[in-house]
Amino acid sequence: MRPSRLIILAILIATLAVVLWPAASRVMGRANGRSTLLFTVWGMPFEDRLFLDRYAKGWERLNPSITVDYQRLVGDGLLAKYNAWAAQGRGADVMRLRITDYLGMVERGMLEPLDDFISDPDLGLPPDELADFPPQIMQLLRIVAPSDGPGSARLYALPQDNAQYGLFYNRAIFAAYNRDHSDSPAPYPSPDWTWHDLRRVAKMLTTYDDRGRIDTAGIDFFMWSWPFLTFHAQAGGELWTADGLTTLINHEPGVRALEFLRTLQREDRSLRISLGDQTGTGPDALFAAGRTAIYLDGSWRVPNFEANAPSLDFAVAPLPRGVRPAVVSGSVLWGISSHSRNKREAWRMLRWLVAKEQSLEYWDTLRVAPPARMSLLTSDAFRTTRGLRRADGSWEVPPLTPGRFEARAGWLAYANTPHPETGRPPGFVPVAPYQTELEREIERMLSSYLNPSSTESAQSALDRVAAAVHAIIDRDRAAKGLPAVVRPVSR
Repeated sequence: MRPSRLIILAILIATLAVVLWPAASRVMGRANGRSTLLFTVWGMPFEDRLFLDRYAKGWERLNPSITVDYQRLVGDGLLAKYNAWAAQGRGADVMRLRITDYLGMVERGMLEPLDDFISDPDLGLPPDELADFPPQIMQLLRIVAPSDGPGSARLYALPQDNAQYGLFYNRAIFAAYNRDHSDSPAPYPSPDWTWHDLRRVAKMLTTYDDRGRIDTAGIDFFMWSWPFLTFHAQAGGELWTADGLTTLINHEPGVRALEFLRTLQREDRSLRISLGDQTGTGPDALFAAGRTAIYLDGSWRVPNFEANAPSLDFAVAPLPRGVRPAVVSGSVLWGISSHSRNKREAWRMLRWLVAKEQSLEYWDTLRVAPPARMSLLTSDAFRTTRGLRRADGSWEVPPLTPGRFEARAGWLAYANTPHPETGRPPGFVPVAPYQTELEREIERMLSSYLNPSSTESAQSALDRVAAAVHAIIDRDRAAKGLPAVVRPVSR
């Protein structure tokens, strides 16, 4: 057989295995007389040390009559696999999913409502346990599905973590500058910082080479949707109308946020812009190499820097505020497929996964994001972790020691703590039916707007984003036989 035909045959077999695999797993489970729970996650191979060794095998040890069929999937194809199985009337019993996929999965009937399980007198969650999840996340998870009646908002998943965006800073750069400028030192970042403080200190710490190009950047970050969404929210912006069919991204707060980025880039010349011309040296590598004073990134980057740049002297602070405090964040959820054939046992495992002990195990092992448990963020157990070693003895995830807690993890409580000025937690999760499409258009716009040769206005750039997103929404509505949305012209 020709090689190309062999490849095609291999792909066909792999595809059929992916689509039919959940059914095969259950057949095997029935044959050996044990109940089988299909448990799906995604992640890096080393994360099996948590999801397989401590979660899947841990649940089997507690329940000898149950076999956990553990499968780690590829992240980029996760939703496609879940959709393929659902189309076949199958699905994972306990499934890890992204909060950005949650609304669509509920709309397509892929997730089982959890409310009856939560209120079950024997297997449910008491009110104090339910109240321990971050309220801003739980508010997003309580929704009315198309099959539900009016006013019947329900929960279809529970959160595992709450990844957050923070302000990383190189303490050695600050210290060196302050030694040379003792009369006007650069203040270290704090929860009280504003846009003005960020701009002022970034300018102070930027240095240039002989050709006038940035050598050490005052500020840098990956140019994707989260930084812009952060500044947009801090400028007082809202992303969507209540029905989720009209984006407000091109209103005045969006213009202010976009102009702020260009001010950092062009007027202050403190923001290093890395767009499509990177040659293997991204903002994270430059920060790790000591060539950036202030760097914006997510909580997952902390153990990465510790493992790969152990000599880097850095700390993390909450994001600065604009007209209001705001911290963009995300969440990973646990849910049950609506096609599960053993939903009661699936719920028992899900309830165990979101319990404090397993939530703390997630932080203790991977430390990519704080667990979605408010009480754990202030507990003594949260202040240290054991870490995770590679086979050669080096650290895959370095341990968190008490002496490093304030610098590396103390900032994580800020997003979930009610702010004294607003009474609400600054953390927010950008989720909407067309949020993925909006963020994709934002990233395309940033690549052109922040190009040094661009003369486009912020208003025009954001109008393009809104027009593209609205075209997608109206196209989808037309395909369903629904009319286009009538949107006001004025902003």
